[in-house]
Amino acid sequence: MNKVIIYILLLVSYLSLNRAIAPDNLGLEYIRSSKDLEKLIKHYPATAILERIMTKGYIIKTYYQKYKIVYAHRSPRDIIVRTRRRFAESSKQYVGMSLFSIDEDKKVSTLAMPPGTIFLNNEKFGQWYFKSSQYFWKFYRSYRRLPIYLGWGSFRPSKEFFETSQVNKKEKKPFMGLEQEFGATGEITLQFLPRSQKNEIFNSIKFGNLFKKYLKTNYN
Repeated sequence: MNKVIIYILLLVSYLSLNRAIAPDNLGLEYIRSSKDLEKLIKHYPATAILERIMTKGYIIKTYYQKYKIVYAHRSPRDIIVRTRRRFAESSKQYVGMSLFSIDEDKKVSTLAMPPGTIFLNNEKFGQWYFKSSQYFWKFYRSYRRLPIYLGWGSFRPSKEFFETSQVNKKEKKPFMGLEQEFGATGEITLQFLPRSQKNEIFNSIKFGNLFKKYLKTNYN
């Protein structure tokens, strides 16, 4: 019986070590929560939008997340990180949302919010305009590509949208939109977030191919 236990422990140790030093994992940062994204974002203001969650392995799974980092003053970039199962599972419902943001004063927020909320009501980036009995947000011309980077499509946040997001923020509650437009099942997320051919956002992958593409895009 003792030998069986020893063999099982050796097998688990081998699989764990193999996962840690696998070529696919080399060069990828490990995060325990969205707060750890702070070490990967060197410019601000910025927001990190969770685009996809992936797994690799059968007996011992490795969990990955893909984020789009949208900056106010530079082009966005994609990053892939390893993470723990608990965080991967808990963030499933927030795919398509910002899980990390840092403002001009380096103030960090890790509350799940619709992408771009950090830029709203800031006169440096845009202004409110009146239309159809409501106020809506419009970015200045120099930031006109931000709605594209944020995946808004034709959506433009209203002042009510912004004010409700701030109430939720004070109460430390995630905000998925006035009509739940954002998140894994949100209409805007489903329409504009890049997907795999099977329309999956939480799936097993052949990670080697994705990692090679990631290296080619970010390090060539």
